[in-house]
Amino acid sequence: MNDYTVKMLFPTCIHEYVYDDFDEKELINFCYKQKEENPDGLFNSNRGGWHSPFFNLIKDDNIISKTLSKGLGKSIFTSINPNLGVNVQYWIMINKPNSYNTSHTHPDAHLSGVMWIKSKKNSGDLLLNNPFDFTGYVECHSYIDEFKKNTAFYPTYKFEPTVGKLLTFPSSLRHEVAINVSKEDRIAVSFNIRLSDIN
Repeated sequence: MNDYTVKMLFPTCIHEYVYDDFDEKELINFCYKQKEENPDGLFNSNRGGWHSPFFNLIKDDNIISKTLSKGLGKSIFTSINPNLGVNVQYWIMINKPNSYNTSHTHPDAHLSGVMWIKSKKNSGDLLLNNPFDFTGYVECHSYIDEFKKNTAFYPTYKFEPTVGKLLTFPSSLRHEVAINVSKEDRIAVSFNIRLSDIN
């Protein structure tokens, strides 16, 4: 009999959804068309990459709104109270080779995420930083590799960008995108979810 167990309390929820029908070509074409129409884009956490103006999931009727709405409807929206008010804002990120996104949070939202549209190997992993990395630094760095693997208790957790995958996570979770060392563009849609009428 083993008297030793580990109970994980207060987890950070990462919602993951993989599309079964993903129109990669149409989505890519739409993204490049937006870049042609607004070549300067915006500057936030992007370094070298292109950041589109902001879109609204409900107001903007396009292929991304439809695809993102489907993914959210089959993932995070199945887990939250349906009586809450929901507002989703999104934007396109095109990271050319040698570009990246600096570490940041989204303080004006409750949940944030990414939907990958185009990616090649080494085009820039999504790095999620442990929110307890400061207060729990010694503990986090003291565990053996097997324990870290079994509990996902790492200083930083990496997600390789996968076309047709959608991730949603708390907006307070510090994250960044590693440098694109591939020879092709990395295209993703990032989004913020704001919830209202929380009692």
